[in-house]
Amino acid sequence: MTIGRFNIELLEAFVAVAEAGNVTHAGSRLNRTQPCVSTQLRRLEERVGKPLIERSARTMNLTPAGRILYQHATEILRSHEEARLRLSAPELTGTVHVGLPEWYATGQLQSIFCNFVRIHPNVKLEMTVADSATLHEMLSNNEINLAIALVSSTKQMPVEIFEEPLHWAVGDNCPLTDPLPLIMFPEPCPFREISFGSLARAGRQWYERITTTSVAAAQVAVLSGAGLCCLPSGAILEGFKILKEQDGFPKLPATQLAIYTQSTTQSPIVDYLEEHLNDLLQNAIAPRSALAGKMQPDLRVV
Repeated sequence: MTIGRFNIELLEAFVAVAEAGNVTHAGSRLNRTQPCVSTQLRRLEERVGKPLIERSARTMNLTPAGRILYQHATEILRSHEEARLRLSAPELTGTVHVGLPEWYATGQLQSIFCNFVRIHPNVKLEMTVADSATLHEMLSNNEINLAIALVSSTKQMPVEIFEEPLHWAVGDNCPLTDPLPLIMFPEPCPFREISFGSLARAGRQWYERITTTSVAAAQVAVLSGAGLCCLPSGAILEGFKILKEQDGFPKLPATQLAIYTQSTTQSPIVDYLEEHLNDLLQNAIAPRSALAGKMQPDLRVV
């Protein structure tokens, strides 16, 4: 059987459905109507000659052919977007120093920075991974050009704020009776006040079992069953159990992130990267690819 050439818009519709879990959400993500996405998905299946998604009254699942196509389609779309950006991007030359929270230093956001330097081969990228308090201080001292950091009450309120849910994360074999063993980050981490306040209002008792400055160390401690930890969506790993209200744990408020730039000098590189990151964070809407199982940041713009 000969399969026809793939159309980018059809692949976009297929990947959006795979990652959103249904046609309606995929349409919102692509700014297309639900009938349009359904038609594009059907046309792609006709071109492939095989069903890509199994549909029932309540569920949608990728078929074996769908899983194969999803792997290739994401690469095709990534390459297509990179080519589009390289052709439309301004010529940039120089050095840019960015700061990231540790839980954002890997995965999708890290790949965005790698793509940025590929698109702009004359730009040198320097990256600092630190807690938000340190990043704000470095920005004030003009030691870094741009940072994605937790919103600070001492700074001017950013125009755009991205909300990221917080979760109670625990591994296997961790005792969930009072007093609860907590894995915490030291002051001035805002997750401490959020955790203590939420547990106090729920009438739970706790003790601080492990305190660490490292998100990676906290993740290892959670997986080992040493305690439970308040973590943002971007730090949730496979193997974590998320505790909810039905488990006896209070719902946590969302934390707020924003893109901050230097208080003084600005450059075309920083301006372009700031705009690029704003677009990225606005589009990072799916916490999990519902059909394909791919993790993404869970962010909402407010």
